[in-house]
Parts: sequence; C-alpha cells; structure tokens
Amino acid sequence: MIGGDISNSTPPRIIVVVDVVVESIVVIDDDTPALKKLFSKAPNPKKKVKWNNMALAHLWKVADKFGLAVELAGYEDEGWTQHDLDVLINKLDARGGNPFNYAQTYESFHELVEELPYRGNLKGIIDQPGGVARYGSWGIELQNI
Repeated sequence: MIGGDISNSTPPRIIVVVDVVVESIVVIDDDTPALKKLFSKAPNPKKKVKWNNMALAHLWKVADKFGLAVELAGYEDEGWTQHDLDVLINKLDARGGNPFNYAQTYESFHELVEELPYRGNLKGIIDQPGGVARYGSWGIELQNI
C-alpha cells in the first residue's frame, strides 16, 4: 500500500498445476454421426474429470486462511487448453467449492518458469511431487503448505 491507496496492493498468489486437483481424465468421443465426423475438420472429444476432493478442500482452507489468490495452470503440451480450464473453473463454481480465482494455460512449463522472476506477488507453484523441482525455490508440494 502506497500512501493509503489500497489499489496498489495485490494479494499473494500461488499457482496450482491442474494435475494436483484432477485425479483422472476420461476422454469420451461425442455421439456425432460417422458421416459428419468424416467431413468435420477436427474431432470434438469431451473430457470427463474425476476431482481430487482432498486437494481442493485443502487449497480452499489455505487460500481462505492466508488470503491467497489461487491460479489454476495447465500446459498445452500436456493436452490442456484454455477452454478446458475454463470448463473446470465453471464446474467448480457450480459445485460451490472453487478455490481458484484465475485459470491460465501455458505452452509448456518452460514458459511459466521464464515468468517467475517477474511475478513479485507469487509465493509458490504447487505441483505433483515429481514435478516440484523444475520450478526451483518456487516449487511446493501440496502437503507442505
């Protein structure tokens, strides 16, 4: 806060990789007739997601307790699109248990890592135990927050 102006302050932020809150994904082919599939430009499979409810509840409690802004991140090279993340956010909103304020896709984790030094309010990136080291000192396992 500069001179009493609260518009200059932003809450501390954590980024959560989508694999932390999604346990499994089942790709279901839509029921489009075969003839239409033959002439369509791209198939439109749907993803059915199984949530990691313990992780979501823990993130909700931590974000509420410490006043954190939480970003959901996915990587395009792992098959995530911005549309997929927006659908996940909307489903969580409808359930009433959405700990996320933002959703963002990155081409790969390299793109995110390159931005890290320029994010002053970023406190850490939560990823699976095998992926935490690639973020350096920003990497955090879920059970450690």
